[in-house]
Amino acid sequence: MTKPTFDMKAAVKALREGKDISGKEGILTPLIKQLTEAAIQAEFQASCHLLP
Repeated sequence: MTKPTFDMKAAVKALREGKDISGKEGILTPLIKQLTEAAIQAEFQASCHLLP
């Protein structure tokens, strides 16, 4: 699994500059992607342990 890459300081700066929070180029899009990938990977790993 890769290390987190979401930059909170950059996100706060972008928010103050009026950038969009969501959408393709949204501030939170990289964080949502990272969380989704981590959840999928954890689910996959958990299901692999259930296989005979």
